[in-house]
Amino acid sequence: MKINLSTFRAKIIITLVLVISTFSFLSFYIYSSYLSERVYKNAEENILNMMSFLRDEINSIHDGRLIKPLLKNIGNDNQLFRTYLFDAKGKIKLPENQDSSFNENSLKDSLNFDTLISSKEDIFVSTIKTNGHPFSRAFLRVRSSQVCLECHGEEEETLGYIVLDFSMQETRENIAFTRNYTIFFTLFLLGIILSFVFVLHYKFVKKSLSHFKNSINIINQGDLTERVKIPESKELGQLGMSFNKMIENFQRTQKELFHYHQKELQDASKLATIGEMAARLAHEVRNPLMGIANSIEIIIGEMPDNPNKPILEEIKRQANRVNIAISNLLKYSRHTDITLKQGNINEIITNLVFFLKNQKQNKKINFVTDLQAEIPEFIFDTEQIENVLLNLSINAIQATEDQGIIILRTIYNPDNKTLTITVEDTGSGVPDEKALDIFKPFFTTRTEGTGLGLAISKDIIEKHHGKIWFKNKDTGGCIFTISLPIETI
Repeated sequence: MKINLSTFRAKIIITLVLVISTFSFLSFYIYSSYLSERVYKNAEENILNMMSFLRDEINSIHDGRLIKPLLKNIGNDNQLFRTYLFDAKGKIKLPENQDSSFNENSLKDSLNFDTLISSKEDIFVSTIKTNGHPFSRAFLRVRSSQVCLECHGEEEETLGYIVLDFSMQETRENIAFTRNYTIFFTLFLLGIILSFVFVLHYKFVKKSLSHFKNSINIINQGDLTERVKIPESKELGQLGMSFNKMIENFQRTQKELFHYHQKELQDASKLATIGEMAARLAHEVRNPLMGIANSIEIIIGEMPDNPNKPILEEIKRQANRVNIAISNLLKYSRHTDITLKQGNINEIITNLVFFLKNQKQNKKINFVTDLQAEIPEFIFDTEQIENVLLNLSINAIQATEDQGIIILRTIYNPDNKTLTITVEDTGSGVPDEKALDIFKPFFTTRTEGTGLGLAISKDIIEKHHGKIWFKNKDTGGCIFTISLPIETI
């Protein structure tokens, strides 16, 4: 079983194992250290008891000649490996028969004899924990008692000193065994914990996650009938149930969308058929309508002053209006590709403003241009972009009452290579309740017009991969903004 240590589950498991194992090891180590101290302390207490018993035995025999045999007998104990007997003056009496290399002063130095005899206690034990051979050293001061005055004078308060070294090797081995057992038990406990954690992880988490993964792969392949099969009693069971409910809702939504899409396709097919018929009908109406308009124009030209002449002129105007509406309808219904070529946007706007200024109008409108210099020539459909700007300018003129200002502005951003064109007017603006419908086909706020101008303009801008939007000004009027990504040669 491969485990990814970077996953959250692996980090949780590792942290849990480390915490438990560290806590167990520290607990056993502290207990082992405490047990070691208790063992040494108990050993010292036993030696103290034995030394007290030895002192009582010495005081009870009333014969100093029996002390050496008594110490030799005690020396048979396996734990006692050194026995020393000193008289009141500090002269060694046991062991006997020292060889020529024996140095009594060196022995006293090694025993710290001066320190021992300066102690105020008659009996005390100290443990020396050397790396080689740990031992406990017991010291007994043999004091003179009332019965000893028969052989010793009253001036002899101390009759001698006894130093016994007891081996603590066995105790040390027992402590080492305890510590080794602690380490072994900790490792064993760690292994048991790891085994249980991995088994439980595989059984309740890994297996459930595998079910999740397999089900998700099947669902990603398009089979929405797949469900996660995890019992509620297991880990991730509740999550599996929630996931299944989500898939059921998604499947139900997909079915509803499919039926809705089918209906939309049917409606779109009907609309396409109607649109095609309307385009054909408009084309059929347009030709005779142009003939009627031309005929009326000839009649008006040949007719002398007549009271009915204004009626004919109005008929001509309305015929031209219908012709413009039909032309816009045909333009919107046809799929027209853009023709890209290099052009200068500032030059197009300058020519457009010159054309608008020279048109006969019954309004006082001041056209202003704020064109950023050094805008590079770029690739676009010059004719269609000009039609968009013309349409926005005509809308601005129609939105202006008697007089106003129309500003055409260009801004180039060389960092992201984006051109921004704005057409700003001081008219009435767009009503808030109609803001979302302004770019929809056939939507208009005027009694005249087809409502296709902005829809056609939006389509042209989007074909150039640009965006168009508008914003009402607080001071009155509206700003239409065009954003175009430009590509230079």
